[in-house]
Amino acid sequence: MVGVKNNRRAQMTKRIIQESLIELLHSNDNSLNEITVTAVCKAADVNRGTFYAHYKDVQDCMHAMEKSVTDELAGAITFNKRKNSWEIVLTGILEVVKENHAVAAYILSNDHDFLTHFLSSIKSKVLEQDKKANPTIGIYESQYMYEFYLNGIVGVIRYWLKTGMRESPEELGKIINDC
Repeated sequence: MVGVKNNRRAQMTKRIIQESLIELLHSNDNSLNEITVTAVCKAADVNRGTFYAHYKDVQDCMHAMEKSVTDELAGAITFNKRKNSWEIVLTGILEVVKENHAVAAYILSNDHDFLTHFLSSIKSKVLEQDKKANPTIGIYESQYMYEFYLNGIVGVIRYWLKTGMRESPEELGKIINDC
């Protein structure tokens, strides 16, 4: 319905603006600071007023995409006591990455502040779950294991994105979990 915040048309417009920003980021290896609102509007075929109805600036648009991916990733990270819990969590994360592959590729390649913030925000949740599953492991050992596994997983996801995501999220989740 027109005039209602977040109606389908507004959501579609936001999506087109966001996709245009991602295309600009990938074309000619532009940095986020080099991209102007005018360039995004031209690529999205919207006027500046439409852009500013949804975002303050280009960085705000990117932040909105990052927040959306963060919320989806956080939703995918739910632990349980089932045998394949990590594989299920990994598959959920990989599904979010695949669904948002353009944004994920940018974040994993360029936006280290976002990645660091997100990984820090889930660290306590993962360590708490790990402590419940392995009560004999010390806190320092657990933290080192977290860093080791997490950096390995991020590296695998980067490679998966770079090579065209040939494996399904389920297949890659199993591969990572089996390692």
